[in-house]
Amino acid sequence: MKNQHLTLESILKIVLKNAIMIVILALIGGSCFYLIAKHKESKTYVAERSMVIDHNLTGKQAYTSFKTDLNMVPTYRDMIEGREIATNAYRHLPKKIRHRSSIKDLSGSISTNSRPDSLVITVKATTNNSKESVAYVNNVAEAAKIELPKMQKGIGEVHVYSKASPKNIGVVTHSSVKKYTLVGLALGIIAGMVISFSRISYKYVR
Repeated sequence: MKNQHLTLESILKIVLKNAIMIVILALIGGSCFYLIAKHKESKTYVAERSMVIDHNLTGKQAYTSFKTDLNMVPTYRDMIEGREIATNAYRHLPKKIRHRSSIKDLSGSISTNSRPDSLVITVKATTNNSKESVAYVNNVAEAAKIELPKMQKGIGEVHVYSKASPKNIGVVTHSSVKKYTLVGLALGIIAGMVISFSRISYKYVR
């Protein structure tokens, strides 16, 4: 059979005729990858509890004491994140949580931060279980209250703020739904285009 002449116009006609199929394949691809992304979606739970360490002095000594305590905040933060306090906190965890976790798990979940010119230290526990996050941060804060004065003489008073609870916990969703969906759409379109050009080859290059 004689080859038919292939032109840009004829290619466009065939692609347009297959536009519905391309759209359907794009939707199928996007939907499949959307479901995959939703399945892989994960959440982490962040529980917070704050504390302040100061000497509660008045008069002329107050400013000097404040500056001294302020300069010590990074050291206090390192101590709170350290293994000694984590070990103490781990011993007081509820049995169910203690049996399914370790000191390393607890220590790895803890972070601290503070604001410039503030003696308030915020302790955070981040895990993939809300109950663990709450238990971790509350026990670390209580352990810090006990252990810090032993670790650093003359540290002043450690005041721990109200306990974290499931009601005030933060939830962070880790998702790539948008990226996966766009990839699925693109692959669906490519598949549709490949099928269209296969039809072109069959019709014109025989």
